[in-house]
Amino acid sequence: MNKFLLILTSAILLFSCKTNSNSDTEKTLNSIVYSMDEIAKLILENPEINSISIGVYKDDKTYTNYYGEVDKGKDNKANDNSIFEIASVTKTFTAYITAQAVLDGKLSLDDDIRKYLEGSYDNLELDRRPIIIKDILTHTTGIKRELYSKTLSKMFSIDATERERKAISEYDKTDFIEDLNNYNLEIIPGKEFDYSGFVVPEILAMILEKTYQKLYVELLEEFILEKAKMSNTSMHISDDDKKYVLNGYTNNNQIVKPLQMPLTGAGGGLKSTVPDMLKYIGFLLKGNNPVVKEMRKPLFYDEKEGDEYGYFWMVDGDDLMMHNGGTGGSVNWLILLPKINSGFTVSFNYNGNNANDLINNAASLLITDLINYPTKNAYYLIRNYIHKNPDNWIEKYQRLKREHSKEYNFDDGSMLNDLGYELLRLNKTKEAIQVFQLLVSEFPNSANAYDSLGEGYFLNKQYNLSLANYKKSLEFNPENKNGIEMIQKIEEIKNNE
Repeated sequence: MNKFLLILTSAILLFSCKTNSNSDTEKTLNSIVYSMDEIAKLILENPEINSISIGVYKDDKTYTNYYGEVDKGKDNKANDNSIFEIASVTKTFTAYITAQAVLDGKLSLDDDIRKYLEGSYDNLELDRRPIIIKDILTHTTGIKRELYSKTLSKMFSIDATERERKAISEYDKTDFIEDLNNYNLEIIPGKEFDYSGFVVPEILAMILEKTYQKLYVELLEEFILEKAKMSNTSMHISDDDKKYVLNGYTNNNQIVKPLQMPLTGAGGGLKSTVPDMLKYIGFLLKGNNPVVKEMRKPLFYDEKEGDEYGYFWMVDGDDLMMHNGGTGGSVNWLILLPKINSGFTVSFNYNGNNANDLINNAASLLITDLINYPTKNAYYLIRNYIHKNPDNWIEKYQRLKREHSKEYNFDDGSMLNDLGYELLRLNKTKEAIQVFQLLVSEFPNSANAYDSLGEGYFLNKQYNLSLANYKKSLEFNPENKNGIEMIQKIEEIKNNE
């Protein structure tokens, strides 16, 4: 599977068995528009999803489109004026200002944060290890929001009472500093990743304000918004613009009030539009920006999840920068692919049980399609063939490959691999095996292909065939840990028969 997709392999999408209205005539579309449209069709098969907004930047060109309806039954699409909460993607803006501060010599990643705070704060170190700037950027401070403040503990609760929401909105810098003074570290800083959606970015905002002697919002405007010409991005929505703010939803079509964001909002307070986020992407990708280069430096590797972090961003060398955000009623991804001068934003005005899995799948497909640009992804057509004509889909696959191989990409084995695993999740094991058999036929030197076929046979209790394919996988990749473990598991089963 493509290495970019490995970051999102934990995403599990529960597709329905509906079929898309794909046809070969869709090949006339621009490949980026084709990708956007097909991904939206696929995601909207899930009835809980109301609205999808997608914006793509590629080689100085931008593409936007909006799908579904903001409020079910009202036939109201989002548009270029629609405002959504970008939530934790705000941290990427704070990261940019911090990287600029490092390059300006205003601060260092290894600085003890107490250097910039009034008071001693003896509580902000454990075992002689203080919290440093780098710990904030990599979510390894050891500070947990739910333990930091009783008021803030309800910040992301969709069932917060009006009294609790009022307390959050009135929470000020004095309260924040008092809670910071009283916090007791239980984890040595720099050791353990624990995502902080609000508290530690606020500490960083305080530090940035002190180093530059300017308010955070002024730094935001000076370093990013003004330069990127992002006139529709702000912390606060004017009364005139409130009509453009998208309603957010969670399970059972329950509407969710906007997130309460006190203090500077450096961790998640920005609101924006798709066109403005595309301006942001273009701004970050323009030229050889030293600030962006600084931001994507790897600072911490999370061994549990296998993710690398730079300045708040998840990074993969010079190839990939990504950050997601979510509120009680929305979820979004911002992803940059610097080497191919591309990036995108995708958002739902829904954040219920399957929201993360669904948007991860959309992002994963967009990454694949942009990497393979300008060829189109045959995934969407083949998927339709399988669900609509399960008896002759292979014949259609071969015909498409034979007649349109220059237009559609057939060189990436992840297409068939993903289709096979989708069928497994639908408990269509025999159909999945058929897909994996084709995968092995198409990619006979792929360890991953044999591993997948081995799994299909295993789930179908065809242990001899499963064992043979796992052993074949090891021939091409002797370090395939899953293959080694599965061979041991199968041999134990066979010995007990």
